Amino acid sequence: MGLLYSASRLFFSPLVAVATGYEVRGRENIPLTGGLIVASNHVAYTDPPVIGFAAQRELHYLAKEELFRQPVLGPLITAYNAIPIRRGKADVAGMTRAMEVLKGGRALIMFPEGTRSRDGNLLPARPGVGMLAVNTNALIVPCYLSGSDKPGKWFLRQVRLRVLFGRAQTWQELAGEQAGLEPGRELYQSVGDGVMREIASLKASL
Repeated sequence: MGLLYSASRLFFSPLVAVATGYEVRGRENIPLTGGLIVASNHVAYTDPPVIGFAAQRELHYLAKEELFRQPVLGPLITAYNAIPIRRGKADVAGMTRAMEVLKGGRALIMFPEGTRSRDGNLLPARPGVGMLAVNTNALIVPCYLSGSDKPGKWFLRQVRLRVLFGRAQTWQELAGEQAGLEPGRELYQSVGDGVMREIASLKASL
């Protein structure tokens, strides 16, 4: 684990917990070893660090390429395991790096919707999460975030920040009857759809 990542989690995680009273459920569902995708809904730029504070292991995540060009933010997110990805087009280099993370037995945050939801409602999955899972056999832990889009209200306890982790599953479980399909967009989409159903179930449990 990187020194900055480790020190930040050690210091900030309990600080955020005490200051905001944030709730984490299902942390025990996160395997401590092996390739893993933490697949979450996406409502705010703060989502990656919030998930990172709540999880038990070091996480990598995809971030849009433009952020890495900023003089302060670029080096900072690189130090926190961000992987650059070009939005709106097939980025072979970015997805290859993500696969290397998973094949190396590490963990990756993914947002199956591919973009932030402006109103908090869940959006349809894109096939990227399925593609990575099928091609690496990484387990998938669904995650639901609530309140992460209102950081200004966390410390006033006006909004409850919640992070819910579901059961780790294989891509075959999530694809269901479509698991026998040949690798391709249809199979990848079925895995993504299964992930979003699990996230919706976590949301309904609140």
